[in-house]
This record gives sequence, C-alpha cells and structure tokens, in this order.
Amino acid sequence: MTRDASNESAERLTNLGHLAAGIGHHVINAFSAIVSNAEILRLAAQAKEPIDPAAVADTIVKTAVEASTVARRLIDYTRPITTAGPSLVALDRLITDIAAEESARLGRAEVVWQVDARPVPPIKGDEAQLRAMLGHLITNALEALSRSGGTITLSTGMDARGWVALEVRDSGAGMSSEALTRAVEPFFSTKGGHFGVGLSIANGIWRRHHGTLAVRSQPGEGTVVRLCVEPGNRQTQSPAPPR
Repeated sequence: MTRDASNESAERLTNLGHLAAGIGHHVINAFSAIVSNAEILRLAAQAKEPIDPAAVADTIVKTAVEASTVARRLIDYTRPITTAGPSLVALDRLITDIAAEESARLGRAEVVWQVDARPVPPIKGDEAQLRAMLGHLITNALEALSRSGGTITLSTGMDARGWVALEVRDSGAGMSSEALTRAVEPFFSTKGGHFGVGLSIANGIWRRHHGTLAVRSQPGEGTVVRLCVEPGNRQTQSPAPPR
C-alpha cells in the first residue's frame, strides 16, 4: 500500500468514526421518539382529554423516515472509492440542465441562477452519481442564502494543468476559518436542524471519479466549491490525487 493510500485509509476511518457517532446519536433519538409516541397511542383510550391518533402516527412515520435517511447517507458515504464507470459525461451540459431543472423546481424568483458553461472535455463517470453530487452541493448553496435570496453560480472551465474544473458558488453568508477547516467533516454543520453530511457525500462521490475538491469561503463573501478532474481521455485507474 502506498503512503497516499495509507493516509487516505486512515483519514477515511477517522471520518467513519465521526459518522458512526453521529448516526448513533440520531438513531437513538429517533427510537426514543418512536417509543414515546407509540406509548401515547397505547394510552390514548385512557386519556381524559382526546388525543388525535393521526397526528401521533404522523410523528412516528416522520421520525422513522428521517432515521432511515440518515442510514442511507451512511451507506452512500461508506461505499468504497472505486472507478465510477466508463461512460463519458459532459459537465458543461450537465450543469446547464441541472440549473434549469432546479430553477423550475424551486420557483423562487429571489434566487438568481447563473451558468457559465464553457465547453470542456467530457470526463469518465456515472451521470446519476454526478447529479446526486451536484444536488448535495446545490442544497448546501441554497441553505447558505439569506431569506431574501441571492445568487448561485455553476461554471465549468479548464485549469492550468489541463484538468476540467467545475465550480458551485453561492452569495451566502460564507464561513469562518474554523468552520472552513471542518467543512467536509461528516455531521459538522453551522445550521441548526441539518445533518451536515451533504458535502462529505459529495466529496466521496467526486473522489470515486478520481477528482479533487476544495472549498473557499470568507464571512460575508459566500462560498465556492471547486472540483477538478482529468479529462476522460486521460483518466486511469490510479487513486484520486491528494486534495
């Protein structure tokens, strides 16, 4: 095993430990809520005041679904880093399509979508996985915007090495230097009520495509997630280069 591969395995085990702790916390809370609400249903016939069983059942269902969502995200994160497939995906076309779909789905006039889809060589990969990755990044970008809205920019281009570069930029509040150092850490979030695994999963998907991911952000200046990868005609089966 090479030094890079060994370091990557150690980093992955550390992250998996954080992820497992977060999963345990969410699952324990979920089961506690399910048991408590089931007990309410069991005692409903003896209650002096009427209890709406439909509302209690809705709470149980919602809690169970949220717990299963966390488990699915754990599966996504722990999938091994392997080749993503032999298909060629045009990222410039992909971001154009996704921006149009997201704009139509959200229907929020206060969110401005900008696309700078410069022609780039296609990359080897799985389009469904890449769509999922962009979905996580766009969700993070939307959550970073204020209630009054803002701008989300998707762009493609080439870097100085001749690699394909993809950027997702938002005009949100940005992150402190401390938050930035933990941005890819599983279950780290500066937003209450959020799982904080979207960027971790996106990073895992991108690394399966042998790419690198970097985050730039400053308070008050928004956040930029930059993803780079070799063009499809140059990619090999070698491990992803260091971040």
